[in-house]
Amino acid sequence: MSSQRVYYSTENVGSDRLASIRLDDGKANAMQMEFFHELNRALDRAENDEVSAVVVHGRDGFFSAGLDLKVLPDLSPDALRETTTKFTETMHRVFLFPKPVVAASAGHAIAGGMMLYLAADIRIALDGQDGLYGLNEATTGIPLLAGTAGLCRYGIPPEHHTEMILHGRMVDAAGTHRRRITDDLVERPDQVLPRALERAASLSDLDLYAYALNKRILRERHWQDAVATAAELADRLPTRNFFSRIRR
Repeated sequence: MSSQRVYYSTENVGSDRLASIRLDDGKANAMQMEFFHELNRALDRAENDEVSAVVVHGRDGFFSAGLDLKVLPDLSPDALRETTTKFTETMHRVFLFPKPVVAASAGHAIAGGMMLYLAADIRIALDGQDGLYGLNEATTGIPLLAGTAGLCRYGIPPEHHTEMILHGRMVDAAGTHRRRITDDLVERPDQVLPRALERAASLSDLDLYAYALNKRILRERHWQDAVATAAELADRLPTRNFFSRIRR
């Protein structure tokens, strides 16, 4: 039996009720099919519960290291397609989630983990030299999948697209703050979640109908433009498991 990776709870901050989604597999919070099933079940609960906002946070040391590179290189073509499709569907769902999402990181947010971080409305990170943030697909030889390029373009200011997306630059938390990717830095691990809950509670007066509609108006075209471009290029790309190149 697989161990649990995603935990759902609700938190009260003053009069505000918030959803808390904790990512914790005891390791790097690597993403594979069971992770996506659990995260989507938690998102279902957050969508249906009477909560005003959602906080997605990792464990000490890791927000998420992204797709599980110990598993994906050996998947069959059908299993790989199913996993990557579920990954992009989940990123799309978080990117357009109908309630505000705050991401709180006390460690590494890499590749798919960085995309999940970027999909949020507000981002909180632990200051320090240990946590690495970035999209290292350019160095691992993996192209951006489906609409994730649009998510990345939306979450990273344009002047940093080349270094952060094309060149796969990895930076620390302070580096993301200087680049206006992270909104708040905190000094201690025990401050990460409280600051995220505080920021989430500050959004409780939003009208969620208008919020959800406006979010889709602002963000959906970025995702769909990237999907269309990827589809145009699909016939030119080799049919193979890009993840098989990863040295584990």
